[in-house]
Amino acid sequence: MTSTDQLKTTDENKRIDSLSGDADWFDKFMPLALFNLRYTFAESGRQVYFGTPPELGGPPGLSLGVVQPFSDGSRLDISVFTRLLSEVWRDPYLTDTGRKETREYNYGTRFAYEEILGTGLKLSYAFSRVDVNVDDIGDRFKDLERDGYIHSAEVKYDFGLGQSVSLIPGFELSIGDIDGEANAYTGYQFGLGFRKFSKLYRLMLKAAIGWDDYDDKHPVFNKTRNDTNYSVFGMLTRSDLFGQDFLFATLMAGYRYRDSNISFLEAQTFLSGAMIGIEF
Repeated sequence: MTSTDQLKTTDENKRIDSLSGDADWFDKFMPLALFNLRYTFAESGRQVYFGTPPELGGPPGLSLGVVQPFSDGSRLDISVFTRLLSEVWRDPYLTDTGRKETREYNYGTRFAYEEILGTGLKLSYAFSRVDVNVDDIGDRFKDLERDGYIHSAEVKYDFGLGQSVSLIPGFELSIGDIDGEANAYTGYQFGLGFRKFSKLYRLMLKAAIGWDDYDDKHPVFNKTRNDTNYSVFGMLTRSDLFGQDFLFATLMAGYRYRDSNISFLEAQTFLSGAMIGIEF
């Protein structure tokens, strides 16, 4: 990852000189071990799963869930999740001194109703709790406390363009019910995905644009924060690697840009990764 996001925690980003001006680029390398275990009951078709789905721009989550199919072709997916290895700055706005990291705990539950009535319609809702272990900035300014709850609802439709190609538009509404009013927000996002499958290759592309409107004035910058977020992401997986049907490899790349009315919070992030795995 290469980024200018001054809210991200890395050794290269610990010390900042001011809260204005252009941010410096820094790099971050994250080796990860991911897994996805699934078991399907033959009679009912019910499936249970446990795994670490990769997340764009951050450490992976950990999910435990069950999928129940119905006779009309729809499926209900219920899971609990937590985000692993997540860190934030105790006080992101300290200058001319080394900022210190603290653990951020994020955990919750998710409900998804998929392929409704045998169509490509999908509805989902997630509810999560965020706890920052040592919140120095929240102690300094009550309006910047970071503990709270996040609600996220999404609707998607998978338009099949043949047996192996689909186009997936979607809309997401998120509400950050955060204790600090300057960090509480309402977010809207429109996305468009593209998927193509073949015997050997799987391609997934997604682009999105979204807006986050915050509730109250930021006490450090004396204005109410408003962000516009742009992102593109792609993933290509090759099966039967080296002629072995149990080996696969994945290449991924992405870009995110956060355009904020507070210059300190503007950020660009480039992501790239490679993975090799075993499927059995």
